[in-house]
Amino acid sequence: MDRRFMCFHSKHNCLVVLMGCIFISGAIAQVNTEAMRKEDLEPGAHINLGGSVGYTDGNSNLFQNRSKLRLDYVQDWGHLFLVANYRLGSKDKTNFINKGFTHFRAAKPLWPALSAELFLQKEFNEFLQLQDRQLVGLGLRIKWHQLEPFHGKFEHLQLATGVGFMHEREAIDIGPDGTQGDPVHGDLAKLVRSTNYIVLGWKPKESLRILTTGYFQIDTRRTQDYRLLSQTTLKVSVTKRLAITIDMNLRYDSEPPGDVEAFDIDLTNGFEYTI
Repeated sequence: MDRRFMCFHSKHNCLVVLMGCIFISGAIAQVNTEAMRKEDLEPGAHINLGGSVGYTDGNSNLFQNRSKLRLDYVQDWGHLFLVANYRLGSKDKTNFINKGFTHFRAAKPLWPALSAELFLQKEFNEFLQLQDRQLVGLGLRIKWHQLEPFHGKFEHLQLATGVGFMHEREAIDIGPDGTQGDPVHGDLAKLVRSTNYIVLGWKPKESLRILTTGYFQIDTRRTQDYRLLSQTTLKVSVTKRLAITIDMNLRYDSEPPGDVEAFDIDLTNGFEYTI
């Protein structure tokens, strides 16, 4: 097993504050920040912007907007990053998509392939009846490398796994009649979940990257309450700074609130620009 791990080589000693004032909050269960994780960044600060806008008028009025922001700060002692994402879609001035999230994570290398992580998150999703979700968590991440016997056959594959715990607070929209809340917790849920994930990445060429992440999160006191989340991201670089992205998300919640479906699928495309 190749134990080499991406090390941070300091070139700048400036201090950059990344935790700021962004409150544009995403999907139920922990948002997949693995698709946004950067491990090949040079030391220093980095800004990444992306989004898409669509508008149709005539027999019907259709508007869609997706915007995202990412800030990174890399030094020898670790990696800080902040991710924010917002999506809005409306037809004839009635929303059919309204969701967003903000996620902050601090990663500290402990050993060549092991790092400790602290993360904070805030989010909402109108159509999953999620008014406000806040969480704080701690975890460990292991980055595995390809086995030597393959002799470089799978040198473009990457594998990582993570385990941890998080405390979450969810405010649920119970509806006008008060019956649409969480089936167990009503309009407010406070609990501790175990959060676990596996990441498989493939980068066959410099301009193409495919990343698939699977999450499994379970209530530490009630094992029948669990969530599964899968996301596959395809990123095609057009230039050094501009890339086209396609995301497919699958979500399953064993105890969804109100009349929300347990299974959900979401397919989006957009662009990403790096400053």
